[in-house]
Amino acid sequence: MRRLALPMLICLAAVGCQSELDTYYGRRNGIMGGSSINGTAVLAKMFAGAGHDVSTWSRLSPRLERADTIVWFPNEFAPPSDEVREWLDDWLYREDGRTLIYVERDFDAEPGYWSRITPLAPKSQQKEVRSRLQQARTSANTERQAAAKNVTCEWYTIDRTKPPRKVASLDGPWAKGVDAKKSEIAVNSIIAPNDYAETLLSSQGDVLVSREYFDGDESSKLILVANGSFLLNLPLVNHEHRKLAGKLIDEVGPTGNVVFLESGPGNVPIHESDPDPEAPTGLELFAKWPLNWILFQLGLWGLIFAAARWPIFGRPKREQTESLTDFGRHVTALGELLERTGDRGYALAKIRHYQAAVLGETAAERSPASLLPASVEPKEVIGEDDAAETSELSEKENA
Repeated sequence: MRRLALPMLICLAAVGCQSELDTYYGRRNGIMGGSSINGTAVLAKMFAGAGHDVSTWSRLSPRLERADTIVWFPNEFAPPSDEVREWLDDWLYREDGRTLIYVERDFDAEPGYWSRITPLAPKSQQKEVRSRLQQARTSANTERQAAAKNVTCEWYTIDRTKPPRKVASLDGPWAKGVDAKKSEIAVNSIIAPNDYAETLLSSQGDVLVSREYFDGDESSKLILVANGSFLLNLPLVNHEHRKLAGKLIDEVGPTGNVVFLESGPGNVPIHESDPDPEAPTGLELFAKWPLNWILFQLGLWGLIFAAARWPIFGRPKREQTESLTDFGRHVTALGELLERTGDRGYALAKIRHYQAAVLGETAAERSPASLLPASVEPKEVIGEDDAAETSELSEKENA
């Protein structure tokens, strides 16, 4: 359990870094819900850490016949429809050893999130954080008040007439080893399972977790959880809540296939057959995990590259180019070639030949002084020996 604490804290920190807080309820992955404070990613990782094969599905279809356990956090305050409940009942009856974990919707982690960060926020953001906290509380209360006050179905009954409260004590088999005072479990509605269901966790007589076997002892079972106040992503940061989540995982039994059933507002759809396993195309790619997240990141990096590479900001500048008709470059290159010979006399002879052939100067005019600026004496540059050698070469040329 301790090894999972760090990933869960990182998950919480990552949520807080977003410009808009992800509060989508009951989803394990995806762009919306994958890092939600109301998501189920952390619980799914705990199941995987216990050796279970974990997957996600969004409908009731033949694929679920391969599942040993279904975990369902419905995003709906109303109970399951008769058709959905009967489908799940049949799924439990068809094979022994199956487990259905149903977590009632009556909880929202957003007010708790803003309460946590209020004392940590800078003074400049205190007003905004308090405003977000008030908005979250108002939204949660509005949704709860809009739900039916009394609900009855084949699995349980709900009474929403009593005010919400925080748990101060815990009773039942699961209460052993859990410090209720350090927990943050909420009782928002009074949920009452069937009379023959066994209470696993309660608080002051209010049932929090119950277990109901189908068709005899040690057969398939329904585990009913009053709400997600100790099983969703944000609540699982609490160490006492992780203890209870571990007890839930132990209740499932030997490792097997665990499917997180995800449904939006309204009942989960029922299909007689599974969709064809064809590769998604076009816009369908953006609705499939993990392709949607991969494509989103690739698109984002593509936009950043395009913004950095192509636009021109400010006045365009004309780059300096080297002229191909600059005769001075030819003179410089020729001088460098003559210098590389290391033969001063040969260099001077080539210069005199140029003066005679191109400029038409006579031998008398082709003195070393004519090759230098007026302010420089010949002997300062080529030395007396070079001057004598030059005069000797000039006399030979004249002869």
